Amino acid sequence: MRILLTGLGSIGRRHARLLYEELEEVELLIYRSGTSQSGNPFGAPEYTDLQDVLAQDPDIAFITNPTHKHIETATACARAGCHLFIEKPLSHTLENVERLIGIAKENDLVTHVGCQLRFDPTLNAAREIINSNDLGDVISFRATSGSYLPEWRPEQDYRDSYSADPERGGGVVLDLIHEIDYTYWLFDNISCVASAIAHTDTLEINSEAIAEAVMRVPGDVIGSIHLDYCRRQPKRVLEVVCEGGTVIADLQEQMLTIEWPSTTDTESFDYGRDRRFVAQLHHFIENVHSGGKCDNDLSEAKEVLQIALDVKGEYNG
Repeated sequence: MRILLTGLGSIGRRHARLLYEELEEVELLIYRSGTSQSGNPFGAPEYTDLQDVLAQDPDIAFITNPTHKHIETATACARAGCHLFIEKPLSHTLENVERLIGIAKENDLVTHVGCQLRFDPTLNAAREIINSNDLGDVISFRATSGSYLPEWRPEQDYRDSYSADPERGGGVVLDLIHEIDYTYWLFDNISCVASAIAHTDTLEINSEAIAEAVMRVPGDVIGSIHLDYCRRQPKRVLEVVCEGGTVIADLQEQMLTIEWPSTTDTESFDYGRDRRFVAQLHHFIENVHSGGKCDNDLSEAKEVLQIALDVKGEYNG
């Protein structure tokens, strides 16, 4: 299987490594802008012209370049007949997204947008409890994700990263779109009722560093999502209040807590970060082989992106 990666940043290198580790007979091709300073530890051939590498007839394209280039790059790859794995978020705007969806459908392509928390064991255990209805109907939820942006990529000045630049898709809403995505996935659909975003002088960046959103789920369930670049000790927690108790999924500590009316149950998990990516990779590859529909295809990812842009106050559906 010939697979194209459109970038070798930190996420591109992770995907490349896992492709070699998890799949047999993989031939990687790398497309890079030519300006990157990061190395190529995989020995895969590199191209600086996208059409040149597409002429090598890759079967799959992993779109791992900066967010603002996703749609342009993915569209060229889709026109060349590549199945698409696009790193989250799908894009930073809705411009030309529908056109990409149309090309993918016309060429009968399998598509997936990589939101790997859908494959997190702790979150999936929480989802199973919620869906079992053992605790009754959901009443409300709170999803929180906070971490310290300067520590994300130690090899790079964070102020020069795409995270710091809203024109390249930076800012907590899109950077930490996982919380919007997994609550959409968990509750089948959500919408933004109200939101506020804020910058902070302490980080010296142009993108929003804090976001707070009030969300609504069909069935009159109210929730909230908090995202920030500022928290010195990382936190990623989902709390779901139900009629008969509360489910707390701590994804940072890999701990599931179920608060029943008179008792509390806890379950600890132990897994490396790769586990989510490996499960996601196999989900995608299996659907490429079978021609099936991925859990988070382009159409679903577009809906999540619309919600994220609504949170940012930039909805343009």
